This record gives sequence, structure tokens and C-alpha cells, in this order.
Amino acid sequence: MSIARARLAVIIVSYCNADDVDRCLRSLARSDLDQFEVLICENGGEAAYTNLLARLVGPDRILKRISNDSDVLDLPQKRLASVASCRFQARANVVRIGLAIDNLGYGGGVNAWLEPLLSVPDWDAVLVLNPDTEVDPRALSELVAKSAAGYGMVGGNLVFDASPDKIINYGLHWSRMTGRVIAIGRNAPVGSTPSAENLAKIDAISGACVLATRACVEDVGLMAEDYFLYMEDLDWGLRRGKHRIGIADKAVVRHIGGTTIGSAVTIEKRSDLSIYLSARNSILYARRFAGWRWICHFGIGLLYAARYLIRGSSSAGKVALAGLLDGVNGKTGRPKVVPGAR
Repeated sequence: MSIARARLAVIIVSYCNADDVDRCLRSLARSDLDQFEVLICENGGEAAYTNLLARLVGPDRILKRISNDSDVLDLPQKRLASVASCRFQARANVVRIGLAIDNLGYGGGVNAWLEPLLSVPDWDAVLVLNPDTEVDPRALSELVAKSAAGYGMVGGNLVFDASPDKIINYGLHWSRMTGRVIAIGRNAPVGSTPSAENLAKIDAISGACVLATRACVEDVGLMAEDYFLYMEDLDWGLRRGKHRIGIADKAVVRHIGGTTIGSAVTIEKRSDLSIYLSARNSILYARRFAGWRWICHFGIGLLYAARYLIRGSSSAGKVALAGLLDGVNGKTGRPKVVPGAR
């Protein structure tokens, strides 16, 4: 069975969260855009991969298996040990589910599909999408239309799942003075358009939902992998060069957030891994892009670590401090053990 290449490739990185992926796929199946295919990378190992296939594929599931071995993407790839070729039950869009050879992190999971995708012709853009998102029916077509107007990286209205009338952010701004990441447009009403002033502040589109054109990806390159998780979207955006950022204000995407790593806002619910990586990667990023100012960023990071102590979570403060120090020492990649973890 030979299926022509779709114009948009949607990449989803999963880590043992099959229910999230299923919900995301069901929203994609309602899209008004015809020409897209989905590429999923399961980072959680063979048991998670088997569970994901069982959750997604079957007569009473969202997908059915197909035989499409004429396409190079249906074969195991450099960092994908297995690939299951499927399609939606009710439409012809192809969905490929790949098993990563290891836990590659977010950037690595994206690149596991993006790298081989760059070697094949006939696609125009890639949409990196978190598994814990749901896209409105018009979202894909609105994002694609905005990119066609001359924008290399495009975001939409990323909204809170619990408060879908409020914007999480249009994009992200990184303060070169303090190192803090600011969500532009946070709590703005859904459907609103960012002002020219706010649009000019956006350094990157959130990795929860970012469309990049092929020309942009070919110029900018793959996502940075050594952060493992967090800051790879800002890194990608800051490297975009001549490629403009655009916002498709009618593309609504609901985002639950924190379902994989536990990156909830409150200290009590935030995981040690989330605290550690946020602290470590803020310093790694600053050392690359802030010059000598990274020392100031480190000082501000210490104040944030102290805030955990003041709020009664000494263990979280110790984890944050360990992350900051590992950032100073240039430690990258997946942490085998989170220092100071509870």
C-alpha cells in the first residue's frame, strides 16, 4: 500500500503516557486539514511501547495497522528500534509509532523522527506537539496558513485545559539580564491577538506546540538534545536567524501540562526531576547565550532555591541548588540520579 507524503508532519514524544497520546490523536482525527501524518516516538522502553500499541491500535481503538513498507519511514531508523505503521480508523492519515532505543529526552525524541524526515522529500512543515494537548479542528490548517504567509516558526493560542478561555502563552521571552523565562500573553482571553510590542518580545514558541517550516529546520538544524528536557524550545527559537515568528490566533490548542514529568506550578506537586532540570538547564542555556551574565543568572537562581526553603520545602531547595551547581559544571543530558532528591 503506497501513500503519498503528507505536507505536514506532526511529531509527538511519549513517555509512558498512552492515555495522553490517545486523547491527542483523537483530537487530530477531527482536524479539518487533510494532508498531515503523525510520527510518535515512545521514549519509555519496550513495555511502554507495547502498552502504547495496545492502547491505540485495534478494532475498537483510534488506529489500525497497515502495511506500507515501500516508505523509508516505515523502517527502523537510526534511533528507532521498531516502527509500527498505522492509520486512523476513519481517515487515511498515516500514524507511525516508533520505539526509541533509549530514553532520548524531549529534543532527542523529536530528532529521532526529524532527522530521517529531513532526508525525504515533499513535506513543507513539521509540528512538534506535546502528547498532553488537544488541538481544535481548525488548529492545524490555521498554523499551516500562517506559515505560508512567510513565518518560519508558528504558534497558536495555547490555552489551559482547566480554563480554556485563557492563554497560557503566545510564546516565550528569555530575559538576558535575569535568565527568567516569561510567558508572553499569559491569561489573555482566547482568540486575542498579541500586540506588536508583545510579539516583538517573543524569542521562541513553546515546545508544547510549535510549527517549523522545512526551510527553517534546514537552516536552524535539529533541536538541542543535551538539555534532555526544558529549554530546547528556547534554544531552537533563539537560533532561528532570519526566520520570523508568527502567531495563528485562531489555532486553539489545549494543554494539560506536567503529565509526564510532574512540572506542576506548586512546590508540593512538582517533581524533583522537574526542579533539577529547570535549575540546571537555566544555567546551561545562560552559559551559551548570555555571555558573562550567566553569573548573574546563577545568583538569581540561588534566590529561587532559597524561596523553596522559605516556603518550607528544604528538599526541593537542595535539588534546585544541585541543579544550579551541575549547570555551572557543564553537566548535560539525562541525569541518572537527581542529587538531593526527596
